[in-house]
Formats: sequence, C-alpha cells, structure tokens
Amino acid sequence: MTAATAAATVAPAGDDNAIAMEALTRLFILASTQTHSGARTAACLLLGLYNGARFPFDLTDLRLLDEDNLARALALLKLDARPAMEVHQWLNLLHGRTDFGARFEHLAHRWKLKGKCKKEWLEPVQSIVWEGAAA
Repeated sequence: MTAATAAATVAPAGDDNAIAMEALTRLFILASTQTHSGARTAACLLLGLYNGARFPFDLTDLRLLDEDNLARALALLKLDARPAMEVHQWLNLLHGRTDFGARFEHLAHRWKLKGKCKKEWLEPVQSIVWEGAAA
C-alpha cells in the first residue's frame, strides 16, 4: 500500500490531505536516505514540525528544495497548520508502526542538529526498506 492509498483511508477527507500524507512520507524518505542540502532541509522541516521548540526551522531554507520537494513541503505545511495529529504519529499510522518518534530523534542525530539527543539516549530502531526510496 502506498502512502497515498493509506492516507486516503486514515487522513481527513480531501485530495489536499492525501497529497500531504504522500509528501510527508516522501520528505521523510528524502531526509533519512540522502545526504544533499535538500535532504537536510527536509529533515529540518520535519523536525521543526515534530518539535519546533527544539528544532526551529528557517523558512528561507525552503529555497534549497527543488520544485517537487518544495511542493511537498508546502503541502505538508498546509496540513500541519491545523494539525489533527503530530507528524510522527501520521507516519506511524500510515506505515503501521509505533517507532517514528524515535526515528525523528535519530534523524536529528544523523544531521547533527542543535537540540538532538545524545547517541546513548537513542532508542534502537530497525531499518526500513522504502518502496521506491529515491525521493
């Protein structure tokens, strides 16, 4: 099941929400599997939505995204403006998991962001094999 299909069954009704759910998954894949500036921007955006007090996000960093990922980021920001759930909870629901909170902490550590937790405090998580992982 793709994120869009799952989103249609769990997200509030509307094409915009299904697009945002797909965007959330794609941006998480980008942030957790790539190493370029767009991937870092995706990570910082996601972490800002996850915990804005710990991980403030500079909106000018959106300029580092290509057109497709900028559209994804804007769709996600629109969804999160009136959140029904936290971003890590959406990912848990979309992908049938319970560990995306820990995965966000690993993401912060991976990108060496201010506010990250210490490596010894990270909960272990298993690798995920993403279908079509190139974001």
